[in-house]
Amino acid sequence: MDLTLRLKLLKDGAQIDEDTYNNLFKIIESFKKDFQIELSEENGGMFITHLAVALERIKKKELVEPIEELIFEEVRNDKNFKKANDILESLEKDINISVPEVERPFILMHIVTLLSK
Repeated sequence: MDLTLRLKLLKDGAQIDEDTYNNLFKIIESFKKDFQIELSEENGGMFITHLAVALERIKKKELVEPIEELIFEEVRNDKNFKKANDILESLEKDINISVPEVERPFILMHIVTLLSK
């Protein structure tokens, strides 16, 4: 499965709406154009799926339980954390969304993992 098919399945299964679907393609393109990271099923499948669900939660103003501090401490200490944070801020601007503080650590964790590959 490639990311296009993954997103189509999420949309067809009513897990994401058309707006989120389009925003995820913008994000995939932004990773390629702005950060020279080619997202694929292998390196970005989990990230894109998490982001899809997170964007829907943000729209619906649903909150997640905060990440365990011990887990996030590892993420925060990773050498790629600052770049991950810069990427997240850029993505927020690209799709005109503000990611709630409780959601940020989960997305940052995925971006740090992606940058480590």
